[in-house]
Amino acid sequence: MFQLFLVFVLAHLTADFIFQRNKTIELKRTNIHKGLWRHVICHFSVTLVVVLSYFVLSTDWSIGLVIKSLIAVVVITLIHYFIDWFKESMKRKSDRVWVSGSLFIFDQLLHLLSIFLIMQLLGLVSYSIEQWKVDSVQFLFEGIDFPNVTKLLIILNLLLIATEGAGYLLGIVLKNLGPNLSLNKGSYSISDEKTEIKTVLNEKGEEVNEVTRIKTEQFYKDSPKNIGRYIGIIERLLIIIFIVQGFPHGLPFLIAIKSLTRFKQFENKQFSEYYLIGSLSSSVIAVVIGYIILRVL
Repeated sequence: MFQLFLVFVLAHLTADFIFQRNKTIELKRTNIHKGLWRHVICHFSVTLVVVLSYFVLSTDWSIGLVIKSLIAVVVITLIHYFIDWFKESMKRKSDRVWVSGSLFIFDQLLHLLSIFLIMQLLGLVSYSIEQWKVDSVQFLFEGIDFPNVTKLLIILNLLLIATEGAGYLLGIVLKNLGPNLSLNKGSYSISDEKTEIKTVLNEKGEEVNEVTRIKTEQFYKDSPKNIGRYIGIIERLLIIIFIVQGFPHGLPFLIAIKSLTRFKQFENKQFSEYYLIGSLSSSVIAVVIGYIILRVL
């Protein structure tokens, strides 16, 4: 029942990355328990709908399997609460970027592990460590011929990770790398300094050089909130499509188009570095997941 495990993972990623609103994230910071309960109720609802939809569309199910799956939904939801509580408690002790990034990755891995272990205990999946090792090596070097439904579920999960999941992670990692705080207030500034040298006559009639430094700072209205995140999602989707379709040389063209929209801001060195780190990180994630999808297909 590997497909059922993928369904639970799909429900988890959908609830965590698509249906979790910024208001819920902020509420977890101000009132941790109220925010977590709101989040896990949403998680329970999404998982229940996704799992039941799978059984409705599937022909291979039984009453016993459905009951076990419903028990798994309840237990996974409760464990999700405690995992998130641990993560939020740790985040309050340190606001460092590397701590937040590590907690995000650890949190997601812990959720996936808890889903697998609960399903294993309930007999919904049967997968040994040895079998996992063999299948992993075969997948990397030879490939595995998955059924079409399994392929679809794997690809949907990978696309969610590449788009929404990567967006959350990059948002955490790049949080403090912006050129100035005004970027978070709907505007950005570009500073410029130039030196002018003029030859003038002094009181004695002698020619002397007069040096003048002129510093200017221009303020521009930045893009609407979250527009950069959506651009990143579309960018990673296009990169994955390029990789899957055997068109990797389309990547420079995509980056060039994206750079044109921020051309003026490249005059700010700090923004240029911020943009470069973000674009390269986003591209690497998309390329890796694109090649994984190729192995699945």
